[in-house]
Amino acid sequence: MMGFFSSKSFAEIAPGLAAFLNNSKECLRLIISPYISESDQEALKEGLLQSSQLAEESIERLIPDADELTDHTLRCLAWLISNGRLSVKVALMKDALFHSKVWLFRDEDTHVALHGSANMTGKGLRGNREQLSLARSWMNDEADEACRELEAEFDLLWSGSDPDCAVIELSRAMQDRIVQDFKGEHQPTEDDFNRLWRRAHGLDDKPINIDDLLAQEDDRRFRIPEWLQYRTGEYAHQGKAIDAWFEAGRRGVLEMCTGSGKTLTALTAAQLLHEEVGPLLIVVSAPYNVLISQWCSEIELFGLRPENMTEAGGPAARSQSLAQARRRLKRGVSLCEAIVVSNDTLCTKEFQEQIQSFSGAKLLIADECHNLGAASFTSDPPEFFDYRLGLSATPVRQYDAEGTAQLFKFFGEPCFSFTLEQAIGVCLTPYEYHVTFVELNAEEMAEWREISEKISRLAWKLDSGEKDGYLDALLLKRRKILETAQAKLDALRQLISEFGPRNLRYTLIYATDKDPEQLGSVNNMLNSQGVFFHQLTAEETSAPKKSRAILDRFQAGDLQVLTAKRVLDEGVNVPQIMRAYILASTTVRRQWVQRRGRLLRTCKAIGKEFAVIHDLVALPPSEELSSNLDTDAKKIINGELDRVWEFARLSKNAANTGGSFEAVEHMRALVGG
Repeated sequence: MMGFFSSKSFAEIAPGLAAFLNNSKECLRLIISPYISESDQEALKEGLLQSSQLAEESIERLIPDADELTDHTLRCLAWLISNGRLSVKVALMKDALFHSKVWLFRDEDTHVALHGSANMTGKGLRGNREQLSLARSWMNDEADEACRELEAEFDLLWSGSDPDCAVIELSRAMQDRIVQDFKGEHQPTEDDFNRLWRRAHGLDDKPINIDDLLAQEDDRRFRIPEWLQYRTGEYAHQGKAIDAWFEAGRRGVLEMCTGSGKTLTALTAAQLLHEEVGPLLIVVSAPYNVLISQWCSEIELFGLRPENMTEAGGPAARSQSLAQARRRLKRGVSLCEAIVVSNDTLCTKEFQEQIQSFSGAKLLIADECHNLGAASFTSDPPEFFDYRLGLSATPVRQYDAEGTAQLFKFFGEPCFSFTLEQAIGVCLTPYEYHVTFVELNAEEMAEWREISEKISRLAWKLDSGEKDGYLDALLLKRRKILETAQAKLDALRQLISEFGPRNLRYTLIYATDKDPEQLGSVNNMLNSQGVFFHQLTAEETSAPKKSRAILDRFQAGDLQVLTAKRVLDEGVNVPQIMRAYILASTTVRRQWVQRRGRLLRTCKAIGKEFAVIHDLVALPPSEELSSNLDTDAKKIINGELDRVWEFARLSKNAANTGGSFEAVEHMRALVGG
């Protein structure tokens, strides 16, 4: 029973009709309702038009000017009518629309009902994005009941017992006309359809292989891509990580460095879990929009269509998307659903209640899971997830032992580790590291000394561990002087000039997030040198389509340089990056690991063999380093030198004469640390 039946559906239903002729002797019954104009409906109400007359005229209008495929369909219908195997009735309603969209199939004691939003029109069957649910009576009692209810509705209409809907059988004269006009000398065959379909699509006469079509349909299910080798070669660590997670009871954290394939590892684990437990709801959480978009793309490689909650809209739209996914799982239309959500939304009571209402197995995959160690998550974690997988290059939260403990309590302890040191030369490229030490200028040093004097008067609070907001602000202000030093910009300009602005390609420049003027100055400098660049900050990534377009241009080579602050620190996959200039960095060791991992991803497409990192570090002049430094100032300087040492430690060139190790040792001797 099908509302809004149109002639364009004749070409769309052609594939099955010849097969039905050849493989069945049963009767096909159609209750259809063509589009009824307002004037026709008004005439019905006032009794000016008979239902039978309108039904005949509607069918008359529906018979198309046949092209070859619709002609094939009409010939099939003519053969079915002539053999008593097709009955057509037209449903008409005076005060409403006949809006059913139901297909019913029966074979002895088994029943199938396909129902949803798709009209029997050309767009409804092929062009529109429609939703259909499949109920199979043998699956469970609920599916059996759904089939029987829809069959009962059909029988009620077919018998003419529905008081609100007139169901008119086509006159014998109309049926005879269809047979006379369209029945040919021989019964239409599947070979006829194959030949016509290929001609309509400009293809050769090679027949369609139905088995191949079914295989393609099956290929859209949740599966591991054939090209993904997760147990052999340079990514064999992924298989070991998956095994470790399963052995840990399908809960735990994978501590894998950036660039080692955490996303693919997690999705492979999810697919293997799906094979084991059956129907599965997968919820993926990530801290940033750009990561959410990236996860959606990766999920599609595994044959699923993810629901992106950031693009769904507000709470009402999210609720609707989740309800649809829940129905698909419940009715067996889908065996696996993937929901991708921001950490902020994951932590909301509204979202958690909706996910909890899903029946069956539920898996949470948390990307950059260290972010979920905050109280907003750990104070009321979603314990209803049966399976939990945390991903992070650095799961231990620096300076937050309690948050780390709560994180591991929920996800499970780290069950596998694959460090940057293990990955370089295996699945990450080697790198050269060059550090450039620059000095604060006179104006910056004057401000440094002024702040240092204020800090020294409050130093006793540092020694006693007493908290003081004013003192904290002074410490941050002094650190900002190092991050925003003018000499860094001068050194960057010199390095780019020596390398050649035109030679820049696949380059990333990190600026401080403590002062927007530094990024603006970098952008102005690149613009003055004729470099094609674009900034990628929180402003750009708040609009997923815009950030994706920027990254696409960069990856295609249309942009030479990306300028950024901290937005590219976590998870974003841009393997083309070959060269980076770091103007500012934090004391958080996690960032050190993530930034290198970001730069060391392999990219055979551009022939990337190694990466180059230039680190620009500002310090007070040498005479200041060897004297006049308070305890906290020494801590800042030694923190910078620790970072330089760590970056240099795994590089190709650190031990060279005049290299990074030598430079760090010289500075440490001056500081006395």
